Amino acid sequence: MPEAWSKALEILKDRLDPVQFEMWLRPIRPAQLGEGSMLLEVPDEFFARWIRDNYLELIKDALWDTTRQPIGVEFAIRGQMPTDAPAQQDLATALAIPPVSPSTTTRPTPAASDAERMVPRFTFDNYIVGLSNEVAHSACEFVAAKPGAAYNPLFLYGGVGMGKTHLLHAIAHELRRRQPNLRILYNFGESYVNEVMTAMKNGRLDALRYQYRGQCDVLLMDDVHYLAGKEFAQEEFFHTFNELYNGGKQIVFTSDQVPSSIPKVSERLRSRFEWGLVVDIAPPDEEMRVRILLRKAAREGIDLSQEVAHYLAQRFPTSVRELEGALNRVAAHSLIRKVPLTADLARRLTEQIVSDRRGRLTPELILKVVAEYCQLQPSDLKSPRRHRAVSTPRQIAMYLIRRHTTASLPTIGALFGGRSHSTVLTALAHLEGLLKKEPATERAVRDIERQLGL
Repeated sequence: MPEAWSKALEILKDRLDPVQFEMWLRPIRPAQLGEGSMLLEVPDEFFARWIRDNYLELIKDALWDTTRQPIGVEFAIRGQMPTDAPAQQDLATALAIPPVSPSTTTRPTPAASDAERMVPRFTFDNYIVGLSNEVAHSACEFVAAKPGAAYNPLFLYGGVGMGKTHLLHAIAHELRRRQPNLRILYNFGESYVNEVMTAMKNGRLDALRYQYRGQCDVLLMDDVHYLAGKEFAQEEFFHTFNELYNGGKQIVFTSDQVPSSIPKVSERLRSRFEWGLVVDIAPPDEEMRVRILLRKAAREGIDLSQEVAHYLAQRFPTSVRELEGALNRVAAHSLIRKVPLTADLARRLTEQIVSDRRGRLTPELILKVVAEYCQLQPSDLKSPRRHRAVSTPRQIAMYLIRRHTTASLPTIGALFGGRSHSTVLTALAHLEGLLKKEPATERAVRDIERQLGL
């Protein structure tokens, strides 16, 4: 049975968004296998309802692909497994889950559910501290020591791969060590939006509100900028924030932008983001990047010289995630090919990475990625609209196309609604000026380049 479920999980992992898979499928455990039916163990009743509404048919399809026979699926709450249930009885009758309501729902302590979503190595001890992140690190340590006492809410912002998620997980690990019974809820902004919309569609907003407002002592919300443009989800979250804050519950957010720069967020919610401490996490300097690489190499048994560490640190200056990914690739190549991990090997492999990525870029792809990043449509960037919310993204797209493709100025102008080459030149000059004086614009360009694989 565990083997059948493990194979089904591998299939589901390929079919689902990684965030959704880790959030909703990874915590499920196989409990019993009957003739043509499987009992799956889930953290709580709300979780069971959510899986039934959103993933049950996908699970059945994966089990069919694994076993080549129809498998009925039922759920049991972790810690409430019946001890005398026969393996082949009618599970739907014997283990029916009662209706979920705010008056009856019970949610186990996070050790039984949310803890499984935490990356074990994302602790304070494993976090490399430098000038770029020492304030954020200290603030998170304080929150973990005295949740709700100060720095509430704590808002961490910075580019992709700066260690924001690592710090959220470190807070959770430390809180569980100090206060094991504390109810900690960790989620992603995108997942929260999906939960709200599904709960509204199915008439279960009361259960969702109870989960976030009545069964939560610490809320850790990763990538809260995904609430941008989602008015109903923002309204729900506004009231959730107020109830938690007024109850002295700790709230920690992460985002890729400072609150004032997140587009399409209501002013009253934006003001809540800024009530406590807002901390920027900047890209690490070269010395810190070398330390990150050497720490990772030591942890994973990689023979990494100072020369190679310095080369990689210079080659990948903006993202810790990209930096560690480059080390993984070089180390794997060295191991598989049974060749030394030299600076020359690192140079050849990393140059190939960048060359391959750039070769796949087209002006249309860059236009699409910039529009998605700025919460716009490609047609908005091609339109004659001059409002800065559109004109600056348009200039960023032109800048990136000019920088990373062979498109000529007239070709770029034609892509953006038939603009002249002189108009494109003016836009490029204006954007270069913004990059020199506006850190938020510079960070946006870096983030988009990372999304493009540059």
